[in-house]
Amino acid sequence: MFNLWQHLQHIKHYYYVSTPGPDSVMGWKGSGEGDVTTSSPSALDNSAGEKLYFHESGTFVLAANQYRLDTNNEFIWQRIDDGRIRLFHSRFGRDNQVELFDLIPQPSTNQWVSEVSHLCGDDLYSGSVSLVEGQLEFIWQITGPRKDEHLHYIYKE
Repeated sequence: MFNLWQHLQHIKHYYYVSTPGPDSVMGWKGSGEGDVTTSSPSALDNSAGEKLYFHESGTFVLAANQYRLDTNNEFIWQRIDDGRIRLFHSRFGRDNQVELFDLIPQPSTNQWVSEVSHLCGDDLYSGSVSLVEGQLEFIWQITGPRKDEHLHYIYKE
């Protein structure tokens, strides 16, 4: 099993493709890319576990009309122990993080998978992370009454 925590600390770039499924009414189809800046909280932060702030900044291009959007996003990864990494989103700021899910290793598939899906309104978010040719492949599934989304991220050094 690969050490996800170790690989996360070296990520500098990302690329992703967003593909709506047949039940999606969102139509969010396209691709994006950009840079990742990582940082750790100060030693004064008394929260449990090691944390890594993962700030993504780039562009997203809609497939339908090639419209370009600037994007900014921040995830917070927290290493609970060698077999559990918790993922947060700083949608409402670092002081009001949204807990998404815990990723746990699946030795039989060499993946880290969400232990339980995250419920946001009527939508379920889940994910899996694999190491492919030295890059992290993070696949998101988002399902709900209006959503059937598939996000395929590649994170690299």
